[in-house]
Amino acid sequence: MSATSASPASDSSATKSAGATRKRKRLASGYQVLLIVISSLIMAGLLFVMIRTFGYVEGTEFAPKHFQTRRFSFYEIPLVHWQITPIHRVSTTPETARYLTQSKILTMPNSIPGRWDLVEIRHGIQEIEPRDPALLVDHLRLMVDGKPTWKQWSKKNPKLAKQFWPTIDKLADRELYILIPRLMELTRDVEDVATLKTTVADYLAEEYVSLIRDMRDAERHELADDLLAEALEESPDNPELQSLKKDRPTVDPAGQT
Repeated sequence: MSATSASPASDSSATKSAGATRKRKRLASGYQVLLIVISSLIMAGLLFVMIRTFGYVEGTEFAPKHFQTRRFSFYEIPLVHWQITPIHRVSTTPETARYLTQSKILTMPNSIPGRWDLVEIRHGIQEIEPRDPALLVDHLRLMVDGKPTWKQWSKKNPKLAKQFWPTIDKLADRELYILIPRLMELTRDVEDVATLKTTVADYLAEEYVSLIRDMRDAERHELADDLLAEALEESPDNPELQSLKKDRPTVDPAGQT
């Protein structure tokens, strides 16, 4: 036999070595797959916890034309704010608001609300963020000794309520929530309709004058004109409003005042 011929022992050793190599490769491949699976599970778990903790969004909306409130909630991906679940809504209309509509102090449209103003919102563990409509909704929610304050006031003063609440409703519809708290404070202890009308007219005229001037200073003349027209409907003889009407800047075709 030639000296260069491979012996059976050497063939067996090479076979074992190749088998061991394949085994090590399979083990390495298996570890890689396992590592990928574990990493994916960890990432999925972290994402789930992050979404549950920081991605939960909840808040309240108010429909000014219907005097209704509702809660909403959904989940989103934090930071990018991508909504990932449907919005869940639940009616939360305060007892005072229900009383005002059921007793016909406020006459509401017989339709589904089409406009909802954001009252407050919370993202994850952040503090709740109130918006302007909260200035009204907080009063509608107000309770003293377990009783709704403004419902009790309205039942005690039905004539005043019929005069007062439509004005509040009108301000809400115009998104002038900022004027409501002070107006409610001024009229809360009024005892007759005549005084109520005068108090409301004087306060709103004063606030409208300020708003109209601010709008004109900001060159938002169209909005200022709308506010002036609304103010004159309620206080047509107010001298300051009449003065603003006369002082209305004219606009030439080129848009220059």
